[in-house]
Amino acid sequence: MLGIVLVVLSGLWTGGITTTAWERIPVWRRLDPVSRAVDFRRSLHRMDPAMPILAVVVIVLGVVYALRHDGDARTLAWTALGTVALIVVVSIVLLEPINTKFRRLPEGTPPPDAASLHARWARLHIARAVVAVASLALFVSATHS
Repeated sequence: MLGIVLVVLSGLWTGGITTTAWERIPVWRRLDPVSRAVDFRRSLHRMDPAMPILAVVVIVLGVVYALRHDGDARTLAWTALGTVALIVVVSIVLLEPINTKFRRLPEGTPPPDAASLHARWARLHIARAVVAVASLALFVSATHS
């Protein structure tokens, strides 16, 4: 049962990350700076704090799963946990400072360097999405070992 819950919650977390990469980033690229800043800020408002909370839950469940299993299942679970931890660290260190620049300003007011911030955020987020998909695949593999 623990494996099922781990995979489902990891899938929800990965889905949230990949949906933003797949659906919002292309939209943001087509918007003018003010509209992009508004939509970006509103998207962040909806995604935070849900995504960090899901990440913590996935980490806790993944640790419990890894500690309760041996062999390949344990190795795959610890590897998946490493990828989730990497995403959390990158999110805090590189992406959250960008998010904060948009949150601190009134809605509809992009920071002076908004275009470069969005481009950097998008590149980092797409990388985060790729790693999240890998973590999900590792958790699925761990539960089938």
